[in-house]
Amino acid sequence: METPVEAEVRPHHTLDLAEIARVRRGDRVEVQRLHDSTQELFDRTIALVESESDGRGPGAPQAERSGVVGTRYVPENSDLRAIYLLAEAVGGYELFNDLVNDHSPGAALQRRFGNTARLRPLSDDELTKLREFQHQIHEALRNANGYLREFAASEFSREELHQLHEVILTASDRARELNAIIGTHLMHEVERAVERLHAIREKMRQVEQSIDGFFIVDSEVMFIPTNDLIHIVNTLFEAVGNTHLARHVDGVLLLAARNLLIEVVSFHSYYGKQQIYHVLKRSSAAVSSQLVTQRIRYEIGKLFEACKRDNKLVLTRVMDDAQREFELSVEAIRQEAEESAFEAVRPFLPVDPIPVEMPRKQSLLTRLLGWLGGR
Repeated sequence: METPVEAEVRPHHTLDLAEIARVRRGDRVEVQRLHDSTQELFDRTIALVESESDGRGPGAPQAERSGVVGTRYVPENSDLRAIYLLAEAVGGYELFNDLVNDHSPGAALQRRFGNTARLRPLSDDELTKLREFQHQIHEALRNANGYLREFAASEFSREELHQLHEVILTASDRARELNAIIGTHLMHEVERAVERLHAIREKMRQVEQSIDGFFIVDSEVMFIPTNDLIHIVNTLFEAVGNTHLARHVDGVLLLAARNLLIEVVSFHSYYGKQQIYHVLKRSSAAVSSQLVTQRIRYEIGKLFEACKRDNKLVLTRVMDDAQREFELSVEAIRQEAEESAFEAVRPFLPVDPIPVEMPRKQSLLTRLLGWLGGR
C-alpha cells in the first residue's frame, strides 16, 4: 500500500527528462564506467589459486595428509578434509553451503528478490537481507584470499585447489548477481527520487511566482521535510556507486536527478526552514552577504553531513559539436547549490557598504620634516 507521500508525488503525466536535464533532442549523456573493487578482489584471489595450482604438476608432492596441522585437527578422510578446508577458507560451513548449494537459504533469497526487483523497488527489509548476504560473500572472499596466502602452499592438494577455484567462481557469480539485483532496485529508487524532487520543484515555482516573493510562509504551500531530502541524497549517492546501475541506467535520468537536487537543496537552504527569512526580518540593517553565505553553507552542510556515501560519477553530455562533463558528487552538488541559493537571495540583501580607506597616520619624523619645510 502506498504512503500519502508516495501518492502525492506520483506524477499525473510522464516527466520530460530531457527538459529537466536541459539537453536537446538527439544529445547523448554518457555515464562513466565504475571500478569494481569486489570483482578485482575476486580476480586477485583466482590468480592466487591458479598460481598455486600451476606450480603443482601431476608429479608435485601432495600437501600434508596428517590429521593434525599446527594446532588444528583436519580430517584425514579425503572428502571430509576437502570440505573442511574449503569451509575454513571461506569462513565457515554455513557460508560455504550458501555459496555451493543452489537450494541454500542465500540462493533462494537471491532468486526471490531478483524476480521482485525487476517488478518493483525492494522493501527496506528485503534490501537489508540482500545487503547482509552481499557482505557475507565479500567477507568470504577476503577470508579466502588471506587463507590462500597463509596456508595454501602447505595444506591444499592440487585437487583441493581446483575445488576452491570452483567455489570462488561460484561466489563471484553470486556477487555479480546480487550487485545487479541491488542496482535494479536502485534504478527504481532513482526514478522515484526524480519524481519526488520534480514535485517539490513545482511547489517551489508556485512560491517563487507568488505576489509576495520568495519569503511567503505557508506550510501548506511549501514544506520540504529534511528527512525526505536526506533519504533522496543517500539513495542517489548509493546508486552512483553501483556498477550495474552505471552500466545500464539512462544518463539523462541521472543528469535530471542532479539538476533537480541542486535546485531543491538550494531552495531548502534559504526557504525550506525560513532561516534566511528570519535573519533578514530580524535585523536587515546588520545583515551582510558574508553572513547570508555562511548561513546557506551551514544549512547545506548539515544536509550532506547525513549522507552515508560519498560516491562519485561523471556524466558526459555529448552534443553535435561539443562535450560537457557534469560531476555527480557530494562536493559538486554542495558547491552548485550554495551558488544557486546565494544568487536567489541576492536581490533581497542590502548593498554591502564600500569600505572607506582611512588616510595612513604619519610618523612623528614625517610630521616634523613637513613642519620644518613649511608644509
